[in-house]
Amino acid sequence: MKNSASRRKFLKAGLAIPAAGLVSIRLGTPSQPSPAASTGVAYRILGKTGLKVSTVGFGTASNPRIDIMLRAFDLGVNYIDTAHSYGPSEETVGKAVKGRRDKVVIATKCGGGKKEEMFKEAEASLKALGTDYVDVLLLHATDSPDRLTDDTVGALEEIKKQGKTRFIGLSTHNPVAVQDAILKLAKLDVVLTTYSYATGGIYRNEAIEKLNRAGIGLVAMKVTRAMTGIQMMEDMRKGVRMQDMNFSQKLSSEACVSAIKWALTNSAIATTVPGHASMEHLEMNVKAMTEPYTEKDERLLYAENEAIRPYYCRMCYECSEQCPNGMPVTDVLRFLAYNDFGGNFHQARSKFRELPEKIRRIRCIDCASCTVQCPNGVRVRQRLIRAQELLA
Repeated sequence: MKNSASRRKFLKAGLAIPAAGLVSIRLGTPSQPSPAASTGVAYRILGKTGLKVSTVGFGTASNPRIDIMLRAFDLGVNYIDTAHSYGPSEETVGKAVKGRRDKVVIATKCGGGKKEEMFKEAEASLKALGTDYVDVLLLHATDSPDRLTDDTVGALEEIKKQGKTRFIGLSTHNPVAVQDAILKLAKLDVVLTTYSYATGGIYRNEAIEKLNRAGIGLVAMKVTRAMTGIQMMEDMRKGVRMQDMNFSQKLSSEACVSAIKWALTNSAIATTVPGHASMEHLEMNVKAMTEPYTEKDERLLYAENEAIRPYYCRMCYECSEQCPNGMPVTDVLRFLAYNDFGGNFHQARSKFRELPEKIRRIRCIDCASCTVQCPNGVRVRQRLIRAQELLA
């Protein structure tokens, strides 16, 4: 994807803006949280679907625990995000929602490709979930408009007509690239997109605003993924090798709560889907729904964001087509983040192995220097070498 000089200038200028400048942005039509009197949970409407969803949902990409999921439901959390490719995630969700299906909004994803493959994957998801329908079916990892073909969109529409999903949409790491295609189609109901303190403010807000105005229900993923930096820096100062670190074990619950509160300052975001690693973590995240975003939250996130600046890709896609060897830099750094910031080695390696063999064979250590210069300060060559050593 070629990027305009004006957008590059905008991104680089954004680096000089204090993170506090991102806090006050509230986009889209008013959609303030509606706290439930008994639980303190806040709800918003998911775009034109009309579904009333808790502003903190439940992400299940990293081996969710049934007991934590059940507790979340008891607290009033009612939106759950899963996918056919998340291993046993759908089976776990199916067990958790048994007996309360009508009280939970389930969103799952299918990989795309040929219609027949999507039909089979959707059927497999329904079987694993133990339900006749899902509320939202998303085309997974739609980072280019080329993914929105007659086959993929047609399959989603047919599955919807069959009553196997109530609404359809897509998930994307790059809403800027697909926004126009989504609006032109005028057939999709929901978009799941990366949106966080680390990735959201200088790149995604315009696209999110356009989609929101069109009635698209917006769900934020990877809201808390980046908030592991301070402990990581302490480990590095102690001499711990980066390859021996598991960033997810350094997760700061306090920073995650602040990250959720930040995302919800944007009224266009209907819900978020963080993972909940423990009962304590869940309780804190639920509490964050109705707490204001404060200067203390801002200071904490700013410090974390600066600590991870050399390591966490902001998915601005400024590096697209910069590598002369064809390395898809943003994708590879995202795969690495599944391990380093999410603790999911299986997901990281499986996504890396989906790359063409020619790309998997590239070794950045063979290059004397790297032509890719990240405007956000990521040490691209170092991170790519780590990805190749760990995942290839």
